[in-house]
Order: sequence, then C-alpha cells, then structure tokens
Amino acid sequence: MLIKNVKFQEDDNKSHSIYINDEGIIECIDCDKKDGEVIDAKGRLISKPFVNPHAHLGYALTLNYARHNLSGTLIEGVEIIREEVSQKITQDDLEKRLGKIIKMHFINGVFYVRSHDPVWNDVVFKMLKARANPLVDIQVVAFPSPGFFFDENLEKIRKALEEGAEVVGLIPHSERSYDDGVKSVKIAFDLAVEYNKLIDGHVDETDDPNSRFSEVVAREALSRGIGYRTSISHMTASHSYDNWYFHKLTLLLRESGVSIISNPIVSMHLQGRYDNYPKRRGVARIRELINSGINVALGSDNVADPIYPLGDYNMLRVAQEAFLVDHFTSNEVEKLLNLITTNAYKAMQLKEPEVKPGNKAEFLILQTKTIYDAIRTALPPFLVVRGKHYAMNEIKIRIDEIEETDKIINIIDK
Repeated sequence: MLIKNVKFQEDDNKSHSIYINDEGIIECIDCDKKDGEVIDAKGRLISKPFVNPHAHLGYALTLNYARHNLSGTLIEGVEIIREEVSQKITQDDLEKRLGKIIKMHFINGVFYVRSHDPVWNDVVFKMLKARANPLVDIQVVAFPSPGFFFDENLEKIRKALEEGAEVVGLIPHSERSYDDGVKSVKIAFDLAVEYNKLIDGHVDETDDPNSRFSEVVAREALSRGIGYRTSISHMTASHSYDNWYFHKLTLLLRESGVSIISNPIVSMHLQGRYDNYPKRRGVARIRELINSGINVALGSDNVADPIYPLGDYNMLRVAQEAFLVDHFTSNEVEKLLNLITTNAYKAMQLKEPEVKPGNKAEFLILQTKTIYDAIRTALPPFLVVRGKHYAMNEIKIRIDEIEETDKIINIIDK
C-alpha cells in the first residue's frame, strides 16, 4: 500500500508518501514504490493512534438489556447493571458485543483501550478470555465495584490479576465508610506491588465536596514511589472543592506523578443530578490540572448502557466536549489532541508508535489538514492503519453536484 500526499505535523509545508509492505511494515517514506493499493491523502494530517484510557467494555451496548435508567443517576444505572444486565452477560454475549465494540474503536482510530470490568457475574474473567484481537489492544482493570469489602470481591480481584488483568481497580468513595475507603486504597497498592501491576481507580466520582480520596491515593502513590503507574479516574468531586484545597491538592498530585483520567461526556450526563438550579458540570478540573503540570488524559467511559445511553468511542468528540465543558480557549485547541494521544499513552504506560521505516504501520490520517479542524469537526479519521489492517472513512459533500468537501471540512489554514 502506498499512501501519498500526507502531511506530517512537524513538517506541515511538505507532502510525503508512506509505503507499507504486505507484512504491514513501513518499508520506506518518500520512495517510488507503487505496487498494491494507492491512497491519496490529499494533504491531510497524519496522527498517532488515539487511546481510550477509560471504558467499560464488558457491559457496553447493553442499553436494551433491561429497564431504562429513568433518574439518569449513576446509582440507578449501576443497580440496573448489577441486578439485571450482568445476569445476561454470557461469554457468547460478551464476545458478540465486543466484536462490534472493537470495530467501533478501530474506525475511530483508537488502538489502545483500558476497560474497567467488574467482578459481578465474572464479567472481568469473561473479558480476559474474549479480548484478543488484531485491531485494538485491551488493557483490563480488575474492578472491585462496589468495593473491596463486598461479597468475595477481594478474592476475585486477586484471581483476575493472576489470570492476566494488567490493572488493579478501586472505588474508595463507594466503600461503606471513610475508614474502609482508606483501607481499600492501601489494599489496591499492596496488590499492585505484589503482582507488579498498574493502578487505576474510580476515585471521588461524586458531587460531594467532602469526598477527598484523590488525596489519599496520591499520598500512597508518593510514599511508595509508583505514581507513574497510578491513575485517578473521574475526580468529579474536584468541581465542588474550594479553590484553596484544590490548589493544595494539585501540588500533591504533581509531586506524586499520578495521572488523572477525566471522562467529560459521561460526567456531564451523570453529575449534578441531585442539584436544582444552578446545576454543577461535575467534571474534573481538566484545564487547571494541565496548567498545574499534571498528566491528564480523556476517556469515553460508558457507551450505550444503563449508565450512559449514547456514545460512539469517537475520541475527537471527547476532546471537543472537554474544550466545551471546562472553558478552554481558542489558543488551547491543539493541545487537546495530547489528551487522547501522548498523555493517554503515558497514563497507560504504553510506548507511542513511531512512523519510520522498519516499524509496524500504526498511524491515522485525519479527515482534516490541521489539528484545529480535526477537533472542531470531530470527524472519524480518513484512514486508519494498523499493520496489515486498515479502515477508511470517506466523506464527500456535494452541493448542486459540485464537491465542496475540502472547503467545508478545512476552514482554517495553518
């Protein structure tokens, strides 16, 4: 395959070509080989593959498996999944849904996903058996919802780690007491050290300004020296913290080296449900965290299930919504791409793919010629390439039989 007229981000005034051989390896850049399929990128921009560092694949696409969540709250959504949906998640069911979920990620340019899979009805074990595929790498979190101290969750988490789950999950604010929450953090870190795993917890996913387990997690990560292996997901309570405390917290978060993973679309849907007006956005303070020198990444969270009824794994849309909800400004648009690429690779402790001869082909050709227009339009990539596999999303816009695609999609010149 030859892809011609590609624009590189670091060299956007020139067009390049990339030749990929039958084994899915980049054989050469700007060479004359033309055998096989030839794709004209027409000056579109190349990008690293996207990352989705927070999802719940085990029960994604189960919206119609049970009654609908009429309150729209996280609590009711979780109850429906635990009491009704999880009973219908057989190995066969999960594999069928996962096949569609993987393709949804791939066409949106997502090659790496971290999936938080609960121990209810052995969903995490079913995911471990089902996840192998050539398109998308799935990193599994052994998720002890609603906490370590319920049923036999701790024993099941140990078993999941032994069977290959890469990440220890936790959810301290959901434990029965504050003391149990603190104990659960220490247990998660003990397990991570014992099994040499990463850590990613649902932490402070609430509007309660007194929920401050992010501090507990950061202190534990700092004392053990494994902040680089630790992620704090959600942290929606930070939206309700007073500014003095939040500033103090950012100093600790930065020192500890932890990553924060925010899920702006689903958090906007769930948080503020107990407010009258004005209603809180209930999203982690993404912009302030970034400006404080903390590694921040964005995830999709739930898709088409009782917790969130919409979604499509389009990470550019997630970045766009982060811009909207957290009052980013026009000069910061391009930085948002890092939240679904570089920063997310760091949070998941993954090596970023490089486009160079001899490497496996792993890259995207965006639908647009600039990062700004990519985030503005949130269109799926024009071309997705991973080794021997690829996907194309061809978009053509015509007005009175005159093609206007480029003029409409690319409105800002670099």
